[in-house]
Amino acid sequence: MKLKLIKSTLSGLRYKHWTYLEAFAYFMWGMSNRLKIATPFFYDFYLKVTGKIIKNKWLIQNGKNACFDFNGAKIPDISNSPENMNSLAMIFEDVFLIPCYYNHNYNKSLVDLLDQYMYEGPYGYRDGFFDVTIQQGDVVMDVGAWIGDFSAYAASRGATAYAFEPVTETFELLRKTAELNNNAIYPVQKALSDKEGEAIISISNTNSGGNSIIMENNYEGEKITLTTLDKFVLENGIEKVDFIKADIEGAERDLLKGATYVLKTFSPKLAICTYHLPDDPQVLEKIIRNANPTYTVVHLRHKLFATVVK
Repeated sequence: MKLKLIKSTLSGLRYKHWTYLEAFAYFMWGMSNRLKIATPFFYDFYLKVTGKIIKNKWLIQNGKNACFDFNGAKIPDISNSPENMNSLAMIFEDVFLIPCYYNHNYNKSLVDLLDQYMYEGPYGYRDGFFDVTIQQGDVVMDVGAWIGDFSAYAASRGATAYAFEPVTETFELLRKTAELNNNAIYPVQKALSDKEGEAIISISNTNSGGNSIIMENNYEGEKITLTTLDKFVLENGIEKVDFIKADIEGAERDLLKGATYVLKTFSPKLAICTYHLPDDPQVLEKIIRNANPTYTVVHLRHKLFATVVK
């Protein structure tokens, strides 16, 4: 019975050029995390399979100008850095899996299925008039941009992205991503919070996507600049904000507290991670509704989606 269930699951997940091996890798890693039995074996297997496939399928070799091209979303060639490639393998499913394998299909039925097995889950969700997806002409705030993977996706959909990444080494890669995507991405070397100032961000040696100003660890730190989204928007004369994506390792609540004006005035679509702190789902929804009670909020396992349904 269990073998039949696994086989039907893999068949349901497979799509076009997505092989059974890929589906199995995602399935094993996602399920091992859900069942809290994740081990180095699962992790290494997942990264080995997905990393190899990502390089074989999406890396465009062009001398010094080599880059990854995920159906028009381009990021620099980071294949010579095992640490960055590990990060890319981890975030591929969040940002690029549905665009590359499911033709941007963020409908509820598919996302609910994939969300059962994906480590974090996608950054889009559509259920009738409830639509949290990138549209042409959108102005996107990519908070916790890393090297600009989500910003590159947004640019490929005809959107403009402001990409916030405070860590110097990662920011340099983000600038390269902006150049690769026809300058539809505006890199900003700041972190968004509920106040202006400075902070020390902990920098991971193994996962640059896990750098945090909230989580306590033994990583080395870097001094960074903080601002609020409200202040950034007003100072730069930004006339609309259509979409906010945020994955900032536990600082999501501070971002939202510093975005009250933006949430109330522009009612942007929201795709916010809710798995870093135990009370994230409740706290983040409360902040959003306090700023703008007209929001409708949907929770998946690790992300919150919100929009004002018209």
